[in-house]
Amino acid sequence: MEQSLGIQVSVKSRSGNAAEAFCYHLFGMPGDVKVRCETDFSRNNLDCLRLILASIVALFHLSVLSKISAFSIFGRYLSPHFAVNSFFVISGFLIYRSYTRSSSIRSYFEKRVRRIYPAYFTIVMLAAIALCPLSTLPLSHYFGMGFWKYLGANLLFLNFLAPSLPGVFASNDIPAINGALWTLKIEVAFYLLVPVIHHLSERFGARKIIGAFFILSCAWKYGFAWLATMGGSPALFSLDSSRTFYEQMGAQFPGQLLYFCAGVLLLLYFDTLKQHFQSIAILTAALFLLDHWIMRGTLDVLWISGLVFVFGFWRYFGNFSKYGDFSYGVYIVHFPILQTLIAVGLARFNPAIFLIASLSLTGLTGFLMWHLVENRFLASSSHYRQGRLDTPA
Repeated sequence: MEQSLGIQVSVKSRSGNAAEAFCYHLFGMPGDVKVRCETDFSRNNLDCLRLILASIVALFHLSVLSKISAFSIFGRYLSPHFAVNSFFVISGFLIYRSYTRSSSIRSYFEKRVRRIYPAYFTIVMLAAIALCPLSTLPLSHYFGMGFWKYLGANLLFLNFLAPSLPGVFASNDIPAINGALWTLKIEVAFYLLVPVIHHLSERFGARKIIGAFFILSCAWKYGFAWLATMGGSPALFSLDSSRTFYEQMGAQFPGQLLYFCAGVLLLLYFDTLKQHFQSIAILTAALFLLDHWIMRGTLDVLWISGLVFVFGFWRYFGNFSKYGDFSYGVYIVHFPILQTLIAVGLARFNPAIFLIASLSLTGLTGFLMWHLVENRFLASSSHYRQGRLDTPA
């Protein structure tokens, strides 16, 4: 699959490469039929949308962690579930496209590691070392088994196994170091699953396979939601003790896979959908109201997908990311910054200064994370390194 302004795919036979077979199954074309998919993704607003979503999560956590009444409006009207699920839809669109454009599976995984792990590694290590002075324990106890358990679990995306550092944030309502990192293990699971989905699509047809994964994910998510209504059970992860075991399991992989699959479907049917932006916008608004007032969240995958599509591609806002993509940095750094400011008493001392300091430090750290870490590890072909306008996965 080649790209200049769009995508050009030539389907020669069902036994061709993965990208060709994928287009074959999508359009139902027989062998030796020339198919051209001229799709221009260069003018999109996905970087802007991702920064908005990361900011929603940060403001929500500011309210929840500080428990300051003046900030309760953030917790009441901002939904982290909407933001996270929207991230997954965007990932489905971009990551699947990245795979079809990669020269090999090795190249695909190398791009994924370069994009996500350097900043992740940095924030885990930085928190483990820089937060040492805030521990209530002496150094000999701080750098004990609990410290190494935290490093080992978090560096492997398993922060639920060791969410806290010894004696750090012990006086905070929630002692977790970085409660926002739980989604990263799900994102990694998506990365690993993409080649499997693509291979199965090559053999059995993309619509059948993606539809099957979508249905199985719905069964997992709504099955555990139903069990949660039947009766409570103790929380499994101390990081999220406010929800029961069934609620926690429903939010984990593969319960979030339906959002990723929705993003893949947006990619597959992009050329058809882009002809109906106005109709999709109206339908998205109607589904949101229906879901909010009657269905209680069961239709969110539909209107979230519509919102991502309409916001991302209907009108171009300009090259939002010409100075960098700060959304990932903001997402992974805001939680420990908030926890630190709360631990030193700034939230109780002056809520206004706490708000300004939180937002300023989060923005500055996200900026530095991009320029000092993330951008340095991107592949040379990345549009950020080359100064192009199109948004990569």
